[in-house]
Parts: sequence; C-alpha cells; structure tokens
Amino acid sequence: MVSIRELTDQIEFVTDLDVEETWDEWLDVNEFYTMVTPDGEIITETGRRIYTGDQYLTASNLLYEVINVDDQNIAHTRFVEEVKLPTMRMSIQQIRQELGLAVAWAQEENSTGRIAIYHTHNAESYIPTDGTHSINGVGGIHAVGEAFSSSLKRLGIDTDYAEDLHLPHDRGAYRRSRNTVLSLLAQEPDAIFDVHRDAAPKHAYATQIENEAVTQVQFVVGRQNQNLGVNRQYAQSLKEIADQVYPGLVKGIFFGRGNYNQDLTPLNLLLEVGAHTNSAEAAARGISLFAEVVDFYFYGPRDQRETADGMGSPPGGGRAASTTLIWLFAFLIAGGGVFYVINAGGWAQALNRLRRK
Repeated sequence: MVSIRELTDQIEFVTDLDVEETWDEWLDVNEFYTMVTPDGEIITETGRRIYTGDQYLTASNLLYEVINVDDQNIAHTRFVEEVKLPTMRMSIQQIRQELGLAVAWAQEENSTGRIAIYHTHNAESYIPTDGTHSINGVGGIHAVGEAFSSSLKRLGIDTDYAEDLHLPHDRGAYRRSRNTVLSLLAQEPDAIFDVHRDAAPKHAYATQIENEAVTQVQFVVGRQNQNLGVNRQYAQSLKEIADQVYPGLVKGIFFGRGNYNQDLTPLNLLLEVGAHTNSAEAAARGISLFAEVVDFYFYGPRDQRETADGMGSPPGGGRAASTTLIWLFAFLIAGGGVFYVINAGGWAQALNRLRRK
C-alpha cells in the first residue's frame, strides 16, 4: 500500500507561484535548456524553462532533481533514486464510483470508455512538415491531436477532441484553456490529454520502434498542484504500461513548476510529442502507438473486457481496483485536494457552478 508520505515526500509541492503562470516560460526557438547528471551526461534537452527543484524520471526510471541552473542554461542535478513504477491503473470513472457519484459507462452496454484531447498551445508546429515552428492559429500540433483521436477511435474508444483556440502562446494560455478542460470533464471522460510538442534538437525525441521512425512522448506533471501525488502516481503507472507495450516510446516524465490545469482532475496529463525539429508525420506515428498504450491501460486486454453481466466496464473496476484506490481517496481527503468538480457533485455540476460566478 502506498502511503501519503511516500506520495508527497519525493517532490516538493510548489505554492509560491503567481496566477500569471510565470513558470510557463520558454526560450527562443533553437535555444534549449540541458539537464545533466552529476557526471555530466545529458538527461534531457528542452525549450521549457527549468527551475531548481524540478525533477526528471528517465526512460530507465532513474529520478534526478535539479539543484542549480547556471547562466549557460545547464541544469545540474543530484541523483534521487531508481524508481519502481506502480502497476495499478486509475480512471476518473473508478474514482466517481468509489465516491458514490453517477458513472456514465455503467449505464451503457458494451461501452469502451471515453478519452478527451485538447491543445493549450494551438500554434505549436513542426518545421520539417509545416515550414515553421509556430502558426498563429491551427498549428501542426492539431494534426498530431487528430492522429491521436483517430487512433483511439479505430480501437473502438469514444473521443472528445476539442480544437478550441487558446491563442496567443503566452503566460495566459493555460488560464484560457481551463474552460476547455471543464467542458471536456462534463462529458465524463476516463482521462484527458493536453497534447503539445517540445522545442529541442531533433535527436532528443527521434527514435525507431518496430523499424519505424517515430518521436517519443514525454509526460509533464506540474508541481504547483494539490493533486501532485496522485498526478505523479498516475503518470508513472501509465509509463509502466507503455514500457511493456512499446519499450522506448515514453522518453521520460518531467516534474516541473506549474499547474497545467492538473488541479482540476488527477488524470489530466500533458504530453510532449516530439519537438519542433521533428516531422509531424513522425509525431503522428508516435502518438498512434501511444493510443494503444492508453487503450490497454484503461481498458485492459481486449479478450478480458466483457464482464460476467455483459457490461463494458473498464478492467479492474471491481474489488481489486477498489482496494488499490483506497490510498488515492485517503490522499485526496487528507491533503485537502478533493478537487472542485467532486465537491460540486460531478463534472457537469462544477461547470454550471463556475458559469454562474
């Protein structure tokens, strides 16, 4: 059983940041931060600003923490530990069921679940495909979002793909995308993904899986978030499944300053799908493989999806899942992180309440 202390001790919960999202600062295109091990080996390269206290879980599950960032944009780290990834699965529907709230899939036979997708940074694009790193409007990242949505649909999963624009790409973008998240939550999804691309050298994300050129996918979890322990556990358990299904697909997990609207639900995860130096086609292939990971994570092996009563509930939704979720609810309650939508009685009620303000 995972304790509350174990969930929160490894990463500092950041509270001293202002509402203007000053943490979401990026370097100019083709300028990068480089995070290195104590021995000087490169952990990751990114256009995202790195701060002291940020952490990174590598593809091989080695956790490093940033201890200082020099004036050459080199983030120096200390080694924390080798992380044993959790194997339990989570879903919003399971959380709702445990709390006695209505569960949409329980009312529909042969339901295969629902996944929501959106883009906070709509302008992000891929130079080899789009000819530029940014388009003021619908950027190349939307092609990757569409590939993700289409791949999930081919697997029989309902998707809510919101292409709402939150321009410009500035500090207020996450504030503007917050309404999009609330609207998606009202549709009762099992999980939500905010799809981005990073800014990094081509080699940072380029890889081959099953002899096909793809980009890796990186998870980003915000430290300015009362749900941090749950977000972290979810991201790591999803990586564990990805490592089984497509080893090498997930580049790592960046635990950085920020919120990324993950306070609204523990299962809102930011994805970096390649970098601006990769092609949109390679990113689309990578996110299509990730769709299979999502399918397996939330809904399990296809030959085990029909329950005894013929209802199409997510696997693990019975006694075993209830046991593994006990720590989740204990954490949420003890940490004061019973998020707004649960207190409101559901996603739709929360949205209506906010609209009345």
